[in-house]
Amino acid sequence: MQLSRRAFLLAPVMRAPALARPALGKPLWDGARYTHADKARAVRRGLEFIYKTAKDRKNFGEYGSDYLWCFYTIASTTSDPDLKARAGKMAQERAREWRRVHPRVPDNADAEDVSDLVFGALAADSLGLRNDTMKRDLERAARRFGPQDFLKFDPAKEPIPTTVPEACYWCANNNATSSVRCKKCMSEPGPKMDPYDVLTDAVIATYTGERYGVLLGGRLADVLQWVPRMRPYPKLENATREQYEAVAYAITHIVYGLNDYTHSRLRPEWLPQEYEFLLGHLKQNIATNDAETMGEFLDTLMSFGLTTEHPLIRTGIEYLLSVQNPDGSWGDANDKDIYKRYHPTWTSVNGLMDYAFPKGEGASFPAALRAAQGTSG
Repeated sequence: MQLSRRAFLLAPVMRAPALARPALGKPLWDGARYTHADKARAVRRGLEFIYKTAKDRKNFGEYGSDYLWCFYTIASTTSDPDLKARAGKMAQERAREWRRVHPRVPDNADAEDVSDLVFGALAADSLGLRNDTMKRDLERAARRFGPQDFLKFDPAKEPIPTTVPEACYWCANNNATSSVRCKKCMSEPGPKMDPYDVLTDAVIATYTGERYGVLLGGRLADVLQWVPRMRPYPKLENATREQYEAVAYAITHIVYGLNDYTHSRLRPEWLPQEYEFLLGHLKQNIATNDAETMGEFLDTLMSFGLTTEHPLIRTGIEYLLSVQNPDGSWGDANDKDIYKRYHPTWTSVNGLMDYAFPKGEGASFPAALRAAQGTSG
């Protein structure tokens, strides 16, 4: 029987019963090209690649908080005991190093520094390496800045802006929306940020701040109240890769903010437009050979309850397993930018993982979910 598109999208969303751990030598499903052992090996090799790059002092100095969040979330959300132990050991070791490198809040910390320290401190605290003195210092430091400093707009008062400039091409300085020239090097302004990129950054910052207890320009609900205005999401058949990624990452991060970065399940009917966008565009990531985005689509869809019973989940998993690099990474193995090496690997690991959803079903911040649904008031 031929299903309608909507029936095809929604029909396989059933809660799978808990099953015994499958034999590693068995195919992932009937007719699969890969076995459970192949998937477990791919995930392990990807994790080891990320850890190897995280041990580099320069890499960790630049992206330490991001690495820490990577290892923490993998360890705390996987249902695989071996992966949990491996990632947990890496997370603890890197968290101790992060605390050693960041013993205090610098006196001259700017808003970007404060945001990054809050991000790292949230992960370190979640791993049991609390530093209450740093938290108090971060609270004081954050009060020196306003929403414009953290988010480039005030979400309590205004919608997602379309006038935020990109970071300066010449000196990488982040300028205010109203800037005519770069305040640091006085160069002419560059292009404007895509508003979906502004939304993504704001979701990450407000989720992190609210979860840690040091607000970074507002609460998640303040930002998500503007999401209904961003819908319906644009049709992207003829979009540039940058335009597509801006919308796709905004959607995945709306889901991450509400599912506690895959600690909990969500229902498709809670976020139907986001859910249908993810399913409707999943194959586009294969057409553009984009493992990074595919990984984010798969783990967000799994948090909506999808399993390998769904043909698109199978398609995405087989794609990721087919494009892993010999060194265990995903993405362009020749790229000199380390972020573009470890981050696609991280999201691909996430896309292949089996999740425990330790917090069960529910939104991380119910008020934020109501805001995204347009029902807060």
